[in-house]
Amino acid sequence: MMYNLGMNKMLFVWDFHGVLEKGNDYAVQKLCNLTLQSFNKDRKISIQEVRDWYGLSWFDYFKLATPEGNIELWKDMVKKVHSLQQKGWDIIKEHIKVRYFAKEVLAEIKNKGHCNILLSNTHPNHLQSFTDLIGIIEYFDDLIGVDKDNNSQTGKDFINVKSKALSDYLVGKKYSKIIVIGDSDVDIQAGKDNKAITYLFMDPNFNKQPIGINSNYVISDLRKVLQELKRIKV
Repeated sequence: MMYNLGMNKMLFVWDFHGVLEKGNDYAVQKLCNLTLQSFNKDRKISIQEVRDWYGLSWFDYFKLATPEGNIELWKDMVKKVHSLQQKGWDIIKEHIKVRYFAKEVLAEIKNKGHCNILLSNTHPNHLQSFTDLIGIIEYFDDLIGVDKDNNSQTGKDFINVKSKALSDYLVGKKYSKIIVIGDSDVDIQAGKDNKAITYLFMDPNFNKQPIGINSNYVISDLRKVLQELKRIKV
């Protein structure tokens, strides 16, 4: 059943990797190590390193893994990991799964007449493939991919890029509230820049503490986001 909420319609803005999916960290580890091996590097990235660096670009992964390298080497490694194509996609499919309660939460938001969109550090051409893979595409009104690898932007620069992507999307649209759910400072700051309520999602398996990230809420269970549905009167 869908509800006609009028001006009470809320927008939920979701990051993808590390929030709505789980297991992709193992795929990233395999892909990184395959690439390092192809460059004859006697170096293997651990799963803990992947989790510590999660949310960074491929360029940053290879830069951190091989600090003795240079910009050309790291760019070549990025090209290599993208060239894996079907083999790489098979590795991703082997490991990536939908996050616990993600479908239930997204469905509840949509069924109550609110909007879900994805704003992800993922190439736009790949974003629908990821959402199809874990079976959540039907819950979204829009998919926005911000490709971090093409320009290798990090830190404040990339926060600005993601913030602007959300700002551009909001032009001409009206919502009673905007809620941003992500797992990094980039997501949270992009939300704050657009006057959103912010949820920092912490994967309990990553064992990372939020340092210097001033979100409205810190959660490890996506069902906590549904508290926003109880704060409006229909």
